[in-house]
Amino acid sequence: MVEYLPRSAWNARPPNGGPGNLTVSRVEGAVIHWPGTGSTSVIHSKAAVASALRGWQDYHMDTRGWSDIAYQVAVDQAGRAWTLRGLRTQSGANGDTDVNERYGAILLILVTGEQPSAAMKATTRGVIADFRRIYPRGTAIRPHSAVRPEPTDCPGDPARAAIARGEFTPGHSEDDMTPAQMQELKNFIEARTQAYALWTHRQLRKDLSAVVKAYALDIKNYERQTDAADAARAAAAVWATAPPSLQADGAAAEQPAAPDPNVDPELSLPDLDPFPDAPAAAEAEADAGK
Repeated sequence: MVEYLPRSAWNARPPNGGPGNLTVSRVEGAVIHWPGTGSTSVIHSKAAVASALRGWQDYHMDTRGWSDIAYQVAVDQAGRAWTLRGLRTQSGANGDTDVNERYGAILLILVTGEQPSAAMKATTRGVIADFRRIYPRGTAIRPHSAVRPEPTDCPGDPARAAIARGEFTPGHSEDDMTPAQMQELKNFIEARTQAYALWTHRQLRKDLSAVVKAYALDIKNYERQTDAADAARAAAAVWATAPPSLQADGAAAEQPAAPDPNVDPELSLPDLDPFPDAPAAAEAEADAGK
């Protein structure tokens, strides 16, 4: 559910009467609008949006003679949803009475040439989902130019293209990333993968080297102990055949204990290096080549 800013957030004037609520069974969908001011000066801050909404309400009521600002809900580039007439009240923005009775009206606060932001598209999807909960048969999403009896450029080419791509449709799976953002994510994943592969290679090489050294040392120790044991056994055999007088003067060589074959030798392996950050991948690769 979308959190809607109330009319008091933009200091709205009270409406002069109005057409009343939409009839649920008649609603076919929602129509997407833009202000169409011809300006390229963006309207992004909360204060700027509130001021613009008051200006458009004054124009609609004082110049056009309408009961209120024409649209039901406005969505800005920051993803804020503003209550205008409200989703249940019939709009005055779509064209003639018949079209206004069959469609709701959502205003995207865009200026000429401006692309809808990811936040704007996400909130608009939420608003349309709320709209469909009220009007289950109202599943169509149309640009104003497709329903108005007279020609209009509303809601502008960028919004019209977004509608065609389904980017305002609830449940749309597109992640709203720009091509540049997609490339940046791809680069990050590739760098992270390379860094992990290099880290794994270096750790395995280090561990294998430690195992080889420990094994070689173990073999030497075993051979040394085995050779000493063999020498002691040979000396004992010689002393056993020696005359008693010699045995009295000498002492049998003390035989060292043989290593226990059932006990694994204790190995001292190095601690793992910390996993490198993705930006350090290039530096790690250079180190690996040294």
